[in-house]
Order: sequence, then C-alpha cells, then structure tokens
Amino acid sequence: MTALAAAQDLRSFLRRNGSRTVGSALAVAEGLRAVVPSDCLALSVWDPVLGRHRALASTYPAVLTGFLDDDMHTDPLFGLVRRTGTPTRVRDLPVQRRRGDIFELVILPNGFRDGVTQCLFAGDGRYVGMLNASTLDSRHPDDDTVALLALLGPDLGAALDPVPPPVPVTARLGDGVTEGFLVAPGGRVVSLSAGPRPELLAPPSPLLGEVMGVGGPVRRLLVHGDGVHEIEAYPTARGVVVLHREVPAPAGLTVRELQVLAAVAGGASNAGIAAVLGVGARTVGTHVEHVLAKTGCRTRAAAAARAASWGLLA
Repeated sequence: MTALAAAQDLRSFLRRNGSRTVGSALAVAEGLRAVVPSDCLALSVWDPVLGRHRALASTYPAVLTGFLDDDMHTDPLFGLVRRTGTPTRVRDLPVQRRRGDIFELVILPNGFRDGVTQCLFAGDGRYVGMLNASTLDSRHPDDDTVALLALLGPDLGAALDPVPPPVPVTARLGDGVTEGFLVAPGGRVVSLSAGPRPELLAPPSPLLGEVMGVGGPVRRLLVHGDGVHEIEAYPTARGVVVLHREVPAPAGLTVRELQVLAAVAGGASNAGIAAVLGVGARTVGTHVEHVLAKTGCRTRAAAAARAASWGLLA
C-alpha cells in the first residue's frame, strides 16, 4: 500500500472512530507508521488541567515517552513548532535552533538523524495534542510525508478533541417531524425539507429582524390557522435558518384560546380581540376566563407574562 493510500485509509478511520480509546489510538499509531517512515512514533493528547501531555500510543523507550509527556512542552523549540502550526522536521530548523532539551535528551543521545513534530488543533483553534516521529535514516521524513501529515492534521486534531463537534441545527430535519427553510438576504426563501411552510414566518416578519438583532437563535410559539407551531430561527452567514414543527397547545388550551392569549399579551382589549377574530366581546371574555383558569393565572398581566415565557407570538 502506498503512503497516500495509507493516509486516505487512516483519514476514513479517524472520521469513523476517532483515537481517544486505547484500541483506536493503537490503530491510528499503526496507520501513521505506514504514512511516516520512522523508528519511533508517539501520538499524545494535551491535558490542559494538568498542563502536560499523555501518550495515547508510543514506540519510544519509556524514558523518552516520559519526556514527551512531562517536559517537551517546556522547551522553547516546542513553542516555535506549535506557533508554526505545520509539521516540522529537524532538517527544517535553522542550525542555531538545533539545541535545548529536545536535542540533548532525545535526538542526539539516541542517534536520530531526522524526525518530525506536528502540533494538532481542534477546529476552533485549541491545541489538543501532538505527533512525534524520529528516524535513524536522514532521508526520512521526506516532503511527501510532510504533505500527507498536513492533510491528516485536521482529522487527527478532531479525533483528539475532547469536545464533541456541534450538531448542525439542520440535523433535525431528518426526524420526520421538523421542517425547515432558509430566508436568504433579500427575502428569497430556500426549502430545506420536503414540506416547509415559509408562510409561517414570511418576510417582513419581525422575528427575522429579531434574530439578526440578537445574533443568536430565537424560539417562538406561533398559532397559524388551526394549528400551533414551534418555530426556531438561527442566524447564519447565508441568511436565517427557520425550523418548525406542529406541537400541542400548552396548558391544555385550545387553538382559539391561544389566539386570544397572544392578543392579550399584545395588549389588546376584549373588544379589539373580538373585532380581529370576528366574534362577540362576551365570547372573548369567556375565552379569557378559560385561559386564566387553565394557566393558573389570576390576572391578564400574569397571563401575558406566561405567554412571553412560552415565546408566544402575537
């Protein structure tokens, strides 16, 4: 198997399994040996609480593995490699930099002629660990090896990261209940599922402006027609992603009672609500009594506060 094929296989393995468990780490280390010709190799994770590394897998002698774990990060040369963010070979270092504990305790006493250190980072830039490989053959690692390590770097970093990757908001579109659409700049609507209902939040809905104003997700409850919908809106670089699903009305309210509550929360009087809904003021009064009883609220103001806590849109 060529080094490129080995790197591709390792990349697929990392994306499926990561490397945090002992078995996975050993498999990753073995895969790396097929990519990086070396006499000793170690994959280490950084512990930010203890301020040290921990080797997940290592073929270095125990005393050298201990140095990699406990002391390597204190060497100024390590700081230089970390700042570059790229795989760095011994031969890549200026001659005046080839000194310090890494050279005096690891490289020179053990006859290593070359080697590579790669600092690994999570997707958000956090340092999460490192790869070290040392060789007795000055021909390795060659330029192709360095290029393959650079290719593998993001996947190795993601595999070492203890923070699980965020689940995209659109992941729920496959649950069979949630539908969604994107409101792009200019009001253009892009469907994200089979049955989106953009009329629920059609521009110029004030909720769209609210989402962009707060710069974060907004969740609301909306009565539309004869149904109640939970609306979630998320600002993105390409517009506002809107997810929606039909839900039962809270507190055992009917859809009509929820409509009345939304109007009460908006400050409307019984007469004003009656005019909008096309019913009598006494009927609205009865609905208000039912709302207060079902929500356990004693006043219209308390009911309006309850509606606000639900994110009920007027």
